[in-house]
Amino acid sequence: MAKSSVGSPTSAVWDEFRIPDEGNNKAQTTGHVSRGTASHSPPRSHTAHGNRDASHPPGAHSVFTRGLAAAAFSRQTSGQGLAAHTATSPGRVSGGVHTRDALLRRTGSVNGTYARTPVQAARSDDTSQPIAETKPISIKEFNELNSNYDTVDGYPRNSEANGEIAQKIEDGIGQEMTGYPPEVIQFQQRETRLHGMLADLPESERQFYAAAAAMLGTAYPLETGSDNRYEIGQQMTALEDAVRDETNRVRNDPVDRALSIFNPPMGIAWLNKEDRDNVDYLDKLRDDFLDATNADERDEIFEEASELKDGLQRSISAEVDRRRLKANAQWQEANGEVDRILSDARAQTDPAKRYELIGRQLYEGDPGQDTLKDKVVLAFTQRMQDSAELRDTLDTWHAQVSGPLNAHSVGAAKRYTDILRSLPPASGDYVRDLSDQYNAVLEDTSYKDYSITPAARSEKLAGQVLEGIARVLLGVTPLAPLADLLPSTLPAGIRMGLDYGSALLGTIAGEAPAILSDVGLAGKALATAAKDAEAANMASKDGAATGENLAQSAGRIADRTKAGPSAGRDAQAAGQAIGDKPAVDAGPSIDPTSQLAHQRAGDNPYGSLAAYADPDVHLADLHSGARPGILEDARGDRYVAMHGKAYHVRFDNQSDTWRVFMKGADLKPQYPVRLNEITRRWEINSEVGLTGGVWQKISDHTREEAIRLLKEGKLSRAKIAATLRISPNSVARFMNEEKIVPTAPGSLRTLKSTPTDKREILRLLEEGVLTQVEIAKRMGTSTGLVNRISKQNNFARRGKVPPAIRREVENLLREGTLTNAQIAAKTKISSRTVATIKKDMHFANFVRRREIAPEVRQEVIQRINDGLTYDRIAAATGVSKITVWRIAQQTKTFRGVARTSPEQIDRVFTLKDEGKTPQEVADAVGISVSKVRDIYGNVNADSYKRIWWDTTPEKRTAAIRQLDEGKNANQVAKDLGLRIETVRGIANQHRVARDSLASELLAEGRSPEEVAASLNISPKYVAKLTKGVPESTHEIRFTAKDRDAAMEMFEKGYSREDVAAKLGISPWKAHSLANEFRTNTMNSVTPQQLDDIARALSLRDYDFTTGDLARASELPETTVSVVEQEYARGLLVSRHSSPIAGTSSAMPVAEHYEWLPPLSAAQEIEAIRAMDEGLSLTAIAAQLKEPGAVIQQLYEDDLPLMMLRDDPPDAPPAQPPAPQTRVLSMQDEAEVQKIVQRTGLRRSFVTSLFFA
Repeated sequence: MAKSSVGSPTSAVWDEFRIPDEGNNKAQTTGHVSRGTASHSPPRSHTAHGNRDASHPPGAHSVFTRGLAAAAFSRQTSGQGLAAHTATSPGRVSGGVHTRDALLRRTGSVNGTYARTPVQAARSDDTSQPIAETKPISIKEFNELNSNYDTVDGYPRNSEANGEIAQKIEDGIGQEMTGYPPEVIQFQQRETRLHGMLADLPESERQFYAAAAAMLGTAYPLETGSDNRYEIGQQMTALEDAVRDETNRVRNDPVDRALSIFNPPMGIAWLNKEDRDNVDYLDKLRDDFLDATNADERDEIFEEASELKDGLQRSISAEVDRRRLKANAQWQEANGEVDRILSDARAQTDPAKRYELIGRQLYEGDPGQDTLKDKVVLAFTQRMQDSAELRDTLDTWHAQVSGPLNAHSVGAAKRYTDILRSLPPASGDYVRDLSDQYNAVLEDTSYKDYSITPAARSEKLAGQVLEGIARVLLGVTPLAPLADLLPSTLPAGIRMGLDYGSALLGTIAGEAPAILSDVGLAGKALATAAKDAEAANMASKDGAATGENLAQSAGRIADRTKAGPSAGRDAQAAGQAIGDKPAVDAGPSIDPTSQLAHQRAGDNPYGSLAAYADPDVHLADLHSGARPGILEDARGDRYVAMHGKAYHVRFDNQSDTWRVFMKGADLKPQYPVRLNEITRRWEINSEVGLTGGVWQKISDHTREEAIRLLKEGKLSRAKIAATLRISPNSVARFMNEEKIVPTAPGSLRTLKSTPTDKREILRLLEEGVLTQVEIAKRMGTSTGLVNRISKQNNFARRGKVPPAIRREVENLLREGTLTNAQIAAKTKISSRTVATIKKDMHFANFVRRREIAPEVRQEVIQRINDGLTYDRIAAATGVSKITVWRIAQQTKTFRGVARTSPEQIDRVFTLKDEGKTPQEVADAVGISVSKVRDIYGNVNADSYKRIWWDTTPEKRTAAIRQLDEGKNANQVAKDLGLRIETVRGIANQHRVARDSLASELLAEGRSPEEVAASLNISPKYVAKLTKGVPESTHEIRFTAKDRDAAMEMFEKGYSREDVAAKLGISPWKAHSLANEFRTNTMNSVTPQQLDDIARALSLRDYDFTTGDLARASELPETTVSVVEQEYARGLLVSRHSSPIAGTSSAMPVAEHYEWLPPLSAAQEIEAIRAMDEGLSLTAIAAQLKEPGAVIQQLYEDDLPLMMLRDDPPDAPPAQPPAPQTRVLSMQDEAEVQKIVQRTGLRRSFVTSLFFA
């Protein structure tokens, strides 16, 4: 791509941002530094925070630090020069810390507090390796990466895939919003197209535009006036144009196009749990990529990210298709009901009864609770909209009823077709309000006015805006369940977008209608509440813990603001907080990661800043303003002077910086600038975005807790930040200042590598199960180290298999004597690549290929003993995960502490007592560092068993009693002679589960006395729990919408704990919902299907995937996955049926299977109480007269959340493919017949099972 001279790093405008070089006094630009030098100026004196003015905000880097930044990001800076200036840098970026931190890692602190200790004074006990020499990236390399991994038929694959997903979702919106106003549907379709474009943009822009779109998307459906809707539509058009321009720029910008590979894909909310975790991994790969030391390492990481992104997009596309098929069936049923209603009406000869019959059939006593009834009402409305013939028929029927009434001077009945002329606002209550209008026709009364208080209305609107933001960023349609917890804080980009959206609504021509004013105020209040919450978190105050609390805070702010001065001091303070009218020219900020990546490649982001200069303004016509360096014109507009030209600026309160913006192009990205105190020139402010837009002193308590967690080394910096609800960059700053060597599992800092580490890496490479990036992640090292070991041992790169090796793999696969992992080890490629080649060969799945060879069975057993997860074992051996589980059950082989003997455990604790580090212990014992930490936290040093529940039932009960009395865990452990970890495990098990249940019972309206009696705990203890229970009913706190979201998550494979955390509900409520999901799913399986699947799973010597069973049983994979889980839990029990008279004696007595449903709520209460009292599970089963397996399952479900547990069998959801007709060979025919005779399976099921 050709680049104009004005956009080059050496252009006149870019020279304005030069930094003087101390060594030769020659000016060096930040975009172009001479080879072998690293330019910097002497450090300036640091002023106190209280004396800083707005022109140089707190946290800014010194000129010395900026010189290092220039060296780090220059494409011509040598690694030697860089290392010389970064000796005090603590290491490479944590996997979870934002890429901004990764880019600044070698230039000092991310918040400008670069370690002031001279290089010579660096701590001598820092055991980290020197930073490897970095080979800077270039524009050419970015172009090659895009060409090699993101180009298909000349088009960017990633961007095209996002657009195709958006188109699929858009195509389904018309059906999803059946019965809604047509213009609302069209607006939502436009917003969905916008979602697809946003997926390509840098993060800060994506956040800004998403928030602005959410504001417009909230206001449009609520506004019923056509003129105002037209104005909102015009604003949406401007937003679409701006986003489209930015999307096209990204597609043509090699740097931003490459970085977009690491963005979340369009529609991430459609993914299952496993894939959602992979979305988080994409962000980690971006950090790895920008922190890589050479082109080969970057190539490996980019290839990994590209393949991962492609897989995620394919999964989303398949899920959209699956949901579309499911929705088709639901709407077909609803339309069938409409046909029946109209047919019944036509058959009725009495005009009055006929007209009334329609209303009776559409009547809903409690709209929103019955999905089918809701869809029937919507389908009938849609039928009226689409069919002129139906409208004429309904009007004719109305006339037939009204004529006789008018003749007797009685008012005519209301028309059904009049509903189309006054459809209610398309809010969350649309179905309820629409049903009320049909009821009004039936009852001839006005529908109920669901009015709420102004405070509740403000909170509701704030919640709608917050949900709208989440839906835009997650790619969720307006009516689909939102199975994600609403955010409790909002980054600066979103807050700026809310302000902008509020300003847009304020520009609607004419008298601003109440609803638009309220939505605008709600958005502004939400931004203010989010900023306050973040500041409170940093100061260790009580901030908003959930999205619901954030919406409540915004509602209070908005309500007090509207109340005016008469409401008192609180209202005035709230009004002052958000009273300033947001600037309509406050567009998005340049993304800091993108900006620095461009600088590193020697390129200027977003084109030349020269285009932002106002040609109609002359510096001679301006005068000095109130702030240093700021110029003003006669109207009070503010400017800065750069290279003899005037640039419009505005001060951004969110990020505490000045921004250059283009007049008349409100939505163009804006450059943050600041006045250099030494040169007195304006320069780009590279520090914006580091702290989320809030500069707030972090409390000593929060700082100390962060330092403690860093030294403990169990959590990554990102997880520490999430725990303390502060910026990850603040955590990184503490680490820098305290010179803490990062040892958390997610850290990419390469500790001093040992021969043991290298041997383990080589073993994993030879095993062929993991990719190089995955090996680096598992070992807590850099991808570069793994890459070097791979090259030294001549391992082929994944995805780049030479033709000769590919042919060898294909021949080995045809022979069928080796597993995937064995083939991978023999050919030195990844087993995943073997699996891909195998898939490309389109093997016929003959019966004999499904038999499990003895050597495969033995390999599975060995890997289980090694402690590998079932997922990894399945990938390595080529069998399904349920087969791995069956082999484990058959051979009684279970995962434990992987390959650690009692002697090794003894030595681990001995070395720990001697003060050895985890790395030193791992080297001495010959195990991994992660295994050492696992033993520290989870193994009893005396019994060598997992610590939870490693005591008697009597002591468990006594521990619970003492905890209820208010004793802390240390006191209980001392009194009962238990380890502290055991007491904590007990508290985390039954006590937490029981307390959760007690809270649910209280929320349902039961008295503390009733709850105490039912659970056999003291009323005094229950009284403590009441403090956390709101004064409301269970139904108000948990709505049908929440229930739908929970069911959606269970279907995607989320656990009870995930559902509880994401929806903000109690663990016990999540448990009851999981039981409901299991029950509904299992009830959808016929007895024959259940028998077929269970019998197939009982076949010892065959391997079946979830897809195989789904195809044979004609059930969705999600349903089969649940059946597999219930089978694995021991909840499918066999019953021998009696022989049928006259059947052949050669046929076996068939086994029929029954599913054991979960206990009722009352039974679970009784069981939990019995467990608390120390009864054995067998005794509890006898007491309740229930199967022992059900009690055992309740007990296992109640295990501590941190207990290491095996992966439940799962599979990506998909519809079963259509059955195919195949001709069996004689060998296959004989095998099928043998299986039918031995198991009683139907022949059609067996043939469908074996042949794909």
